[in-house]
Amino acid sequence: MRQIKKDRMRVNPPDRGFPRSKPRLLLLLIAISALLVFDACGNKSNSNNPNAATENKEKSSSGPGAASVIERYRALDNSKDSTTRIRARISGSSTEELAAPRQIQFTIYRKQEPDGRLMMLIEFTSPTEERDRDGLITAFPDGRIEGVRYVQSTDSFVAVSDPASEDSLFGMTLQELAEGQPEKYEFSLIGDDSYNGTPVDRMNGKLKAGAESKFPRLEMLISKQNFMALQADFYDNHNELARRLTVSKSDQLAGHWTRTEWSIDNRARQRKIDFETIDVKYDQNVSDSVFTREHLKKLASR
Repeated sequence: MRQIKKDRMRVNPPDRGFPRSKPRLLLLLIAISALLVFDACGNKSNSNNPNAATENKEKSSSGPGAASVIERYRALDNSKDSTTRIRARISGSSTEELAAPRQIQFTIYRKQEPDGRLMMLIEFTSPTEERDRDGLITAFPDGRIEGVRYVQSTDSFVAVSDPASEDSLFGMTLQELAEGQPEKYEFSLIGDDSYNGTPVDRMNGKLKAGAESKFPRLEMLISKQNFMALQADFYDNHNELARRLTVSKSDQLAGHWTRTEWSIDNRARQRKIDFETIDVKYDQNVSDSVFTREHLKKLASR
């Protein structure tokens, strides 16, 4: 396979992301779909106790309780690989790229490698003209992230590796692409709460020293019943809510708790994306060849 220039190409400022037009929507959906696993948090709850916020602050703790909750939350993702078909509906107002499709279907192939890498391939399946937006994502154990797509017109690969860089269409980052990278945060247990009638632990995450992120703080509501996250709020450098992920439906499929209906509200871009899991399969021994640039090029060249 011929490769033009270096894979890690320089992109034109100020975008610091993939080139304009189609690559932008690729990075958006890759980033959002990566939140499949990073189950949510939030700064509001449906607690019936009017003094809940005060009581929760009094219960705040960074001890073993917080570590235990986060450990059990992350332990839910114990599959070696998965293949998930997803439908996404985009709504909201924007003056950017008005020709962007309102409904898209794509498949996420995901695999945990023995060396700690997380490999993902996003393949767009509908509409057919979206197929050239397919992309590869690699999240490394040391926190580095790389997103890659193939540009058929130039027979070259374009890569982005800045975890804080944004796609200007919906403002999603590479960190979100890599499941939110909760390992970058130090969590504290604020206290008990209730969300839509479900008992939850309210968690606060503070970015660790030396870690890179566009979001220095996040909050999570984690179910006490099954340790899934029900809502997630991501805060910017001004401690303002940047976006909210809300899970409306989860099911236990093939022994794995799976998010089946959820949404992401991007406050800054005034966009909302509603997701629905059409089908998911776990531990199917997905081949490593699926996560190669050679395979990515074949998909884009069909």
